[in-house]
Amino acid sequence: MSVVEPFSLAMVERYIQKRGWKFLRDQDGDYRVDFAYSDERGCSLSLWMIAEGAESEIYTVRVYSDKRIPRDDWMHVIRLCNEWNRDRRWPKAYLHAPSDEEMLTAPVHLEYQIDLETGIHQELLEHLTESILSSSHAFWMWMAEEHDI
Repeated sequence: MSVVEPFSLAMVERYIQKRGWKFLRDQDGDYRVDFAYSDERGCSLSLWMIAEGAESEIYTVRVYSDKRIPRDDWMHVIRLCNEWNRDRRWPKAYLHAPSDEEMLTAPVHLEYQIDLETGIHQELLEHLTESILSSSHAFWMWMAEEHDI
């Protein structure tokens, strides 16, 4: 039977090892798993699994793409992100427009956050992460197939 345990990045590492993924860790201890380019998505993806908050109690899953959106397409892509966010629960999608007016391209970021101050089962952490990852794949397939982005 599963036991609720305090959330930690050790739980994330158990999940990654269970999946057999190669991963990188940054100086904060956060995990990154890279997924190769896919024709159906039209991009490669990086899955970030992060502990945030004062007590590292916020589990944040971010999925970044190598696809850059040209400035001329920003308003169109913002509308598509709004449509995605209206019609689907997760992940949240947004154009990460730079404050630098000189920038000619910007990425779309996908993310999900949950407060795990009271703990979580290992299986639920894995299920949440899988859901965000598969929904992120679906987002980019939707952008590529239906909107030619």
